[in-house]
Amino acid sequence: MRIPRFYQEIDAEIGQQQNLSVINHRHAIQVLRLKLDDLLILFDGNGGEYLAKVSVANKRDSAALLESFKDLTTESPLNSTLILSTIKSDKMDFAIQKAVELGITKIQPMISHRSVIKIKADRLQKKMQHWQAIIIGACEQSGRTHIPLLEEPISLEACLDKYKAVFCIGMIPKSTAKFCDLTLDNIEQSVALFIGPEGGFTDDEESLMLRYKINTVNFGSRILRAETAVTAGLTACQQQWGDL
Repeated sequence: MRIPRFYQEIDAEIGQQQNLSVINHRHAIQVLRLKLDDLLILFDGNGGEYLAKVSVANKRDSAALLESFKDLTTESPLNSTLILSTIKSDKMDFAIQKAVELGITKIQPMISHRSVIKIKADRLQKKMQHWQAIIIGACEQSGRTHIPLLEEPISLEACLDKYKAVFCIGMIPKSTAKFCDLTLDNIEQSVALFIGPEGGFTDDEESLMLRYKINTVNFGSRILRAETAVTAGLTACQQQWGDL
């Protein structure tokens, strides 16, 4: 049976008890029904993970005894950023989850002309918290020891300017280039993958991307959904320069 993993700020040392957060208490004790002496893994996003054992399991709170620390990393050697146009909520959640599982370093939501979701300023914090929870859950499930950085949504032009020093790839169906045609200047170079919304980038947006010298590629003669493009594009990046 797989030992459950939880993202948890650690303020105790080996041999001491670590109080579980409210969220982790609810998940571990109320949902998974862990009992005294059951094993669990805790990680704080700074690398490595702790093997722990449930030592307190009350109705309202719980704690785990930190038994040992394992200094390991499951991170990809590729420093990658997903620049994804905001899409329908369930599709956005799916795309973020899979990006984390595939080793993304940073997630940059983007507002483009055909973005279905226009996030109002008064709802931005709540949306960011929701996406952050998706990221943490995906890290817990996939065994990652670091938490990808989540940036606030900005416009396409702002993204192009912000990431102009990075090796940028735009997935454009009209492009004649293939992914295998791309070559990094060096293996330590960062990569940013631009994915458009459900309706794709407009002609003006594609022209703007070309002016910024984005490397455009297509993924065959079929039109991919945005969330499919995320998994396909990031898988190709990891196969080419990462750890797949």
